[in-house]
Amino acid sequence: MKTGAFLLLLITLGMASSATPQAADAGIVVVQFSWEKQLISLPASTASLASQDQLIQQSKREQQLAAARNSSNKGVASSLETQINNQREAEAESRQTDASRTGYRYKMTLRNEGGKIVKSIDWDYLFIDPITEQVVARHQFTSDETIKPGKQKEIRVLYLIPPVKTVSAAMLAKKEPMPFTEQVVLARIQYSDGSTWQHP
Repeated sequence: MKTGAFLLLLITLGMASSATPQAADAGIVVVQFSWEKQLISLPASTASLASQDQLIQQSKREQQLAAARNSSNKGVASSLETQINNQREAEAESRQTDASRTGYRYKMTLRNEGGKIVKSIDWDYLFIDPITEQVVARHQFTSDETIKPGKQKEIRVLYLIPPVKTVSAAMLAKKEPMPFTEQVVLARIQYSDGSTWQHP
């Protein structure tokens, strides 16, 4: 099976993944976690701008159109107007495509079973090869979230890097590919009183 097809399978499985509850020594319990593929739109300011050559060509076409309109040749004016409109539509569509891309939404739900108010969490989302048991991808996040004792909260992070970029040869050799094992690790927790908990 090709790597691309396998990664597509991984993405499909990742959307439906859930977690076995996992507790930290800090009194914070990871109730569930998952990730999903998501199409995101970038701000208009980040869209690609027209090049200098494109602007020059656009200016020339508009000058030609103005000259044709001032003359008695309506056919030429109509043709130039159609060309300009078609070009504008193509450029607008190109900018719209450039202004969107694929992102990955990572989520986890935490429950605070301790006695302190959580202020910030450093956490890692791991993808583990089930055959070699090696970590093939580790995505590290810091989330500034307030979680009071006895409360539960879902934390979301949007990330542009795909979950896994490579797979092992042993996994590709299997007739039926297995999904990666997914795991969330709480690396560091900061509390509102200034104290911290660090993963051992």
